[in-house]
Amino acid sequence: MKKRILSILMTFTLVLGLSATAFAAEEPSVAEVTVNGEPVYYAAEIYDGIAYVPFYGGVQTLRPDAEITWEDGIFTASAWDFTMTVKIGDPYLVINRRYLYIPEAVKGWDDGTALVPARVLATALGAWIGWSGKVELCSGGVPLTAETIPYDDTTLDLLARVITHESGNQPLAGKMAVGNVILNRVNSSRFPNTVAEVIYSPNQFPGATNATPNAESILAARLVLEGANVVPGAYYFNGAGKACWASRNKTLICTIGGHSFYG
Repeated sequence: MKKRILSILMTFTLVLGLSATAFAAEEPSVAEVTVNGEPVYYAAEIYDGIAYVPFYGGVQTLRPDAEITWEDGIFTASAWDFTMTVKIGDPYLVINRRYLYIPEAVKGWDDGTALVPARVLATALGAWIGWSGKVELCSGGVPLTAETIPYDDTTLDLLARVITHESGNQPLAGKMAVGNVILNRVNSSRFPNTVAEVIYSPNQFPGATNATPNAESILAARLVLEGANVVPGAYYFNGAGKACWASRNKTLICTIGGHSFYG
């Protein structure tokens, strides 16, 4: 599940939005965009260090063969090897059943233009992205496919059940955080190596797998299984303000909704 980022891109993290950063309240700055070395007709808007590009223009210039439509507030781009959708206000982009997290949601203009982080669009379409005072995109990569989804249906269902049981009434970020605790354990040498083994460890999530997953818990499970992590380094959680072993022995990382998360 761990995502490795090439060191050459680390310098550009803030501008390209490789970290999850909230929108700034002020007007965005603007940056030029190139595709395959050529300037394009649209610009990137930089919100608090994250570069957003128009969904229509970004897809059109990276994949000229794609057909792009808009219906009932949903933009859909389709070509022979992918179908991709976004909706203004949704915290994700979907391509070939792959769910990519957008922490501050798809942004939009009054005219209906949808703006998505350049990094997310590049990841979806298999494009290269760089920064040299402008957003540089290179096409020619392979879009994400359903065949390479990094989890199976059994794992998705199991994780969604636990998320529903533990945080079914919490906001999406709170649901994701519970899922992240489980996956953080999977990725740590101090805990078992699979989602099932972590969940079924003695006295950890008793009865949680009996829950019926709700829609947002399934979404949260998809997003974290794709690599989104809202609580890096968190291995424990408890009700906010409640004393527990973790609150006495571990470092508080953050509180989201009704839960506090510890590392």
